[in-house]
Amino acid sequence: MKRKHFLQFFAGAASTIPFLRASGAEKPAGTAAASPERKPLPPLPEGAWTLVDMPDTQSMALHHPKVLRHQTEWIAAQRNTYNIKFVIQKGDIVDRNSHPEWMNVRHAFDALLEAKIPFAILPGNHDIGRWGRSDDRNSHMSDYFTNADYRNSVASGYFARNQIENSWHRVVTPTGKLLVVALEFGPRDAVLEWADGIVAQNSDHDVVVATHAYLYHDSTRYDWAKKGDSQTWNPKGYPIGKIPGEVNDAEDMWTKFVSRHRNIRFVLSGHVLRNGTGYLVSEGVHGNRVHQILANYQSGVVPDRGFGGAGLTRLMHFLPDKKTVEVRTYSPWLDQWLNEPDQAFTVTL
Repeated sequence: MKRKHFLQFFAGAASTIPFLRASGAEKPAGTAAASPERKPLPPLPEGAWTLVDMPDTQSMALHHPKVLRHQTEWIAAQRNTYNIKFVIQKGDIVDRNSHPEWMNVRHAFDALLEAKIPFAILPGNHDIGRWGRSDDRNSHMSDYFTNADYRNSVASGYFARNQIENSWHRVVTPTGKLLVVALEFGPRDAVLEWADGIVAQNSDHDVVVATHAYLYHDSTRYDWAKKGDSQTWNPKGYPIGKIPGEVNDAEDMWTKFVSRHRNIRFVLSGHVLRNGTGYLVSEGVHGNRVHQILANYQSGVVPDRGFGGAGLTRLMHFLPDKKTVEVRTYSPWLDQWLNEPDQAFTVTL
């Protein structure tokens, strides 16, 4: 069912679809659901800017759409406070690749469009295949999001015409030119070749690569050839991973693409449970340091903070010295900053 037809159905049926209603236990920030230890938003130094890292939203899209909308509304409200230049959502946007969930997501991301904040989304394993089983790459993503939704990017491009599953975005920031490359779950060989060419053509840009499954919770890359299924949830262990050339895991991505470019600074990913965090610095073939960061807060991550991840959001503050990036983690739903070492840290470029 295409988006325009589903909208007609949705208008008369929304009240009967359980996915579209938040749990009765949910309470907005400012009620008893909020953390008692609130702190004011820390100030951002003059000349700094922020890249927003939006982890897996699947649990919120399925069970807690009010929390998801609150998350994007908060990001929109902080555009000037944090000088937000771009938002990246790293896949598992939905849980079951169903129309009601995509409607929830569409409603949430409209807040970013209304605030004119550029963003990129990409498919995770739950966003593709029948009911999110990743048995093929079919997704409702491009039924609900189109090229027009990327109109706030300075410039953008796509691997496939009229498909936004793989995209690039130019971003102008106070510290220089940035290129964001958003890649599908376990990118295909052809996608990596395309991304390799895009980064080479933009050698004067710093690059942030975003994909769904890359870093494991022990801060190592997914590597099927060496570790197989001892690393749970490797893209090659999914149904589409059985097709030759159809799936590359993190080590493949590193060898074929990431390590080859001196201007790639970050690889951001989600997907993984356990503690849902990880950080690895690796040296590329040109001697450059690549910072690889995992962040995920969906239901099932330990500790489970409730509300499908409670809208926890990573803020990457790029400071005016062009060397320092402060990473902070905040839940606008709970009005709570996470201060553990894996949630609040500084990266030196």
